[in-house]
Amino acid sequence: MSSTYIVSGSYASAEQAGITLWELEPVTGKLAKKAEIPGVERPSFLAVHPNGTSFTAVSETGDGEVVAYWLNPQKGLIQELNRQSAGGDHPAHITIDEDGQWVVSVTYSGANVTVHPLRSDGSIGEMADSKHHEGSGADADRQDAAHPHSALQLPGTNRFFVSDLGMDAIVRYRLDLHSGKLEQEAVTKTAPGAGPRHLAVHPSEAFIYGVNELNSTVSVYALEGRDLKERQNISALPEQFTGDNTAAEIAVSTDGRFVYVSNRGHDSIAVFRVVHGLLEAVGHADAGGTGPRHFTLVPTSPWIVIAHENSGTIAVKRIGEDGMPGETADRVETVTPVCVRLLK
Repeated sequence: MSSTYIVSGSYASAEQAGITLWELEPVTGKLAKKAEIPGVERPSFLAVHPNGTSFTAVSETGDGEVVAYWLNPQKGLIQELNRQSAGGDHPAHITIDEDGQWVVSVTYSGANVTVHPLRSDGSIGEMADSKHHEGSGADADRQDAAHPHSALQLPGTNRFFVSDLGMDAIVRYRLDLHSGKLEQEAVTKTAPGAGPRHLAVHPSEAFIYGVNELNSTVSVYALEGRDLKERQNISALPEQFTGDNTAAEIAVSTDGRFVYVSNRGHDSIAVFRVVHGLLEAVGHADAGGTGPRHFTLVPTSPWIVIAHENSGTIAVKRIGEDGMPGETADRVETVTPVCVRLLK
């Protein structure tokens, strides 16, 4: 079996190596550091180009930037290509469209959704468009203003769903693939105070799953055409838990049988079984560290790779036949990891 490569982002300073390339040994689940690169302040969220030889990162600072990189994983090489303004404060999420032509990012404090073109060498061109969100939510501390937190492309289309934590809303945009212009088409409201953060698409059924950061729930949406219709809302926490918690990442297994959510506070991975698109709680697995902000599932393997912001670790855990992450195969230390992405 060939190795799998993973790139991690972090809240490191510009002087520290904030982006790291790891090799995941497919049989043992061991992680080996292959390369690292400094030079960017808080290079938090990452997006991998479909070609697998370049990726982008956000510099999550005031007046933040989007940054492009070239890499050769087999040779352990990473090189920065260029930077562009993110068009607002604290960009928190970035994605590359399926054809590798456009970068869509969101600025959490700036409340903007921005589009940049990608050049043929993987570098980022000047901003093509930016849309500003305005609104607020029920939580006076966290929802005083709009806070777009992620953008998800609906597979096979030019539509993007933007989860706005501050507005308790998911906003659907149409991206013009020739000009890079965004057109707002629809808004789906969540429960007041939910704080929608990230979305994940079922691989074969018309369902989308949204993790809500503030109330630690998962919303299940039926995809009717391009519209989202909420069909279920289920807690990501055990009934007996009474402490503070914020939910972070969500993902669907490659075979569509399970949905996973990370909990910061309870420090767990919640596991749900998918039954006709809806969710049944299976249980909670220890996340292997504190503050599990992000994770990734490794296709055609039993591994889940989890980035723990607070403990400064990345853990690899084996998923059993029951869908539950079990033993920890490896755990490595690194600077405040907040994103782990598979190279394609």
